[in-house]
Amino acid sequence: MFDYIVIGAGSAGCVIASRLSENPDNKVLLLEAGPKDSNPMIHMPGGCAEVLKSKTLNWQLWSTPQKELNNRKLFVPRGRTLGGSSSANGMIYIRGHASDYDDWATAGNKGWSYKEILPYFKKSEDQVRGENAYHGSGGALHVQNSPSDNPLFDLFVEAGKEIGWPYNDDFNGETQDGIGRFQCTIKNGKRQSSAVAFLNPALKRPNLTVITGANVEQLIVKNDRVTGVKYSKGRSSETVNINKEVVLSAGTIKNPQILQLSGIGRPDDLEKAGVKTLHELPGVGHNLQEHLDLVSHYECTKPITLNGAQRWDKQLKIGLDYFLFKKGVATHSNIEGGAFLRSNESESRPDIQLHFSPVYMLDLTGPLPKEHGVTLHACVLRPEAKGSVTLASNNPNDAPLIDFNFLDNDSDWQKLIRSFHMSRELMNSSGWQGYIGKQLGVAAKAKSEDEIREAIRQTADTIYHPVGSCKMGTEDDAVVDEQLRVRGIEGLRVADASIIPSLVGGNTNAPAIMIGEKCADMMLGKTI
Repeated sequence: MFDYIVIGAGSAGCVIASRLSENPDNKVLLLEAGPKDSNPMIHMPGGCAEVLKSKTLNWQLWSTPQKELNNRKLFVPRGRTLGGSSSANGMIYIRGHASDYDDWATAGNKGWSYKEILPYFKKSEDQVRGENAYHGSGGALHVQNSPSDNPLFDLFVEAGKEIGWPYNDDFNGETQDGIGRFQCTIKNGKRQSSAVAFLNPALKRPNLTVITGANVEQLIVKNDRVTGVKYSKGRSSETVNINKEVVLSAGTIKNPQILQLSGIGRPDDLEKAGVKTLHELPGVGHNLQEHLDLVSHYECTKPITLNGAQRWDKQLKIGLDYFLFKKGVATHSNIEGGAFLRSNESESRPDIQLHFSPVYMLDLTGPLPKEHGVTLHACVLRPEAKGSVTLASNNPNDAPLIDFNFLDNDSDWQKLIRSFHMSRELMNSSGWQGYIGKQLGVAAKAKSEDEIREAIRQTADTIYHPVGSCKMGTEDDAVVDEQLRVRGIEGLRVADASIIPSLVGGNTNAPAIMIGEKCADMMLGKTI
């Protein structure tokens, strides 16, 4: 018997388990489907791609065929280890635009305005630049400046300035607009996952139990109250009971799957999968949102990219530099250049985000091309498209059906096409000083709108920021209220990126950690 059970040791779950267990009177259980985070590739910032490809450390999910993307299935990697996706992400620290949270509050979610959630961002943060109006110091999560000395990052910034984009030294500060370098969650050459930052210091507490390899199959619900959790570990099945609450923090994809397997959701969805409806909650699994990513590749005229790094002698040097001295390219995220831009003058805030990397990379699963090149990502920050996560069957081991419904409207198309032109303008800037050559790939010859659309259909991909499948709100399709309590079910909350009602303008790890901090305080009756 536990007071609290936290399902999922991801970005938010590690925070919640740590905060709840600070009180020695609270008996806390944290369940994680994946293994411990002992694989060295997790902690090596440059090992990100290896973690994403791992069948052990990642759920290795795929979307359904996307109609507007030539019916391609898109890779949906989700972390499956202590730290969750914070053990597999690009370590970029971005909160989103201040107005994103004001939008949440305006929609009826009291307590979630930017002014009210900023203290939670600051609470977590150990900012290398020190404390100010927008940043905190002394928190568990170390946030540092991008460490790479590759000259392409500086040239990226200069190229943007050359075409009139403002320079921004802090995307999480007073303004988000402009081009600059991202900050990242890295400390002393090692990844600062949520597990490293929040969970590890709490593991010595006798009132905190962590079970890995625990795949939650369903919640035990009696008289509209959660009384326990059923999970499998290996070949055995276990049931554990609670005194107070269960917090579902298994992520945007797994949370709705667990709810639906428990009979909580839209009756039509449950019936198709052979699950009896115990509690009708039509928003479960719906309102899925994601940043669709336009990818551009360009030739680099100097041999200073990561292409060629797969040669055995270079791999040996990279490994020795990292494991012996904690230096070199393996200590970097290598996704350190960024920009937040407005697709047109009428936009009230940036609606396009760029990520720049000094490597020609076609995908995560294959080898790097031998040619030296760079990759530029551009995504629409607040797409109108909304998708769903539904059960494929009533078997907990079957992957759910993930349909992003990308580009189902003209607005998203027009903004992505605009980002194509903005990307090309940047890469053709004289600020590159001759380091960037011709465009590569199928997009190189695209000029007309029809050709650009076809290039997008062939190459656009997700950028791994799914949110919204357990929406917070007051509307009929809301799954949780502003206290993150599941509507109509006692003793159950959801707390991670799945509760985000409308996609934030940026990466989603920092918001998920903030949600974990705020949820823990609400559960404990604390204010900040």
